[in-house]
Amino acid sequence: MHMEVSELNIKDEAYTQEEFSLKPDKNGVLQTSPKPSGLSKYYEFGGYISHRSEPKTLIHNIYNLVKNQMFKTKFKCLTSYSNAIETVLDFGCGTGEFVTYLKKKGVAAEGIEPTSLAYQKARQKNIQVYKSLSETKSNYDAITLFHVLEHVDDYETTIEELVLKLNTKGLLLIAVPNYKSYDANYYKEKWAAWDVPRHLWHFNRTNIKELAQRHNLELIKITPMPFDAFYISMVSESYKSNSKLKGILTGLISNLKAMSTKEYSSNLFLLQKKA
Repeated sequence: MHMEVSELNIKDEAYTQEEFSLKPDKNGVLQTSPKPSGLSKYYEFGGYISHRSEPKTLIHNIYNLVKNQMFKTKFKCLTSYSNAIETVLDFGCGTGEFVTYLKKKGVAAEGIEPTSLAYQKARQKNIQVYKSLSETKSNYDAITLFHVLEHVDDYETTIEELVLKLNTKGLLLIAVPNYKSYDANYYKEKWAAWDVPRHLWHFNRTNIKELAQRHNLELIKITPMPFDAFYISMVSESYKSNSKLKGILTGLISNLKAMSTKEYSSNLFLLQKKA
């Protein structure tokens, strides 16, 4: 039986231990409540991985290994559908590693990163990084958001603005956690991908499909991100028993179950702007 998420009280396990609840918005997307003011302070602590460059622990090393593999998957996802990908914007680029990866592949890639610490690190990599979308000077063949949409203040406005920055038939590649996955149901309030209050929004596959429809986007493909189940389960275990092995086992079970349910821990959604 699936958990009733609206009844969960979820702590910021990674940092402050503050408690939050989840409430559906008008589109059925779960919203972190209350939304704290001054969100930047929740990011700028030592454990926030995507804003760091150096791995420190086993989990960090696995994160890095998975991240490099996922760069290949994400790049293939774009280029296997269209061979006309010349310009890419990585929205919420963190320390700029995917932008750097794309540049090495010969793509004219740029990034946007609003968080000061990550922005400064990205700028040191000799790549073009902006603080906001309004600073960008052109449109793009593709825009990527990898575990970013759950962080933005207003996901509807964000998608609307990004679609305007896409060239005709441009691609939008979105990765988000899926709270209907086995690992989410197993760990309940301890599921690491709730990551409140940094994650303001929590999506399932239907939410993203409906979001695409509202913004004149065609859903081309959904690609599972099986590595995420292992990583998220290991972090979730660190909030409970600290058994890395148990986390790996739960990640494996989650992926095996998702082969029939399609409810993977995270998914990549490839969307195309309709002509």
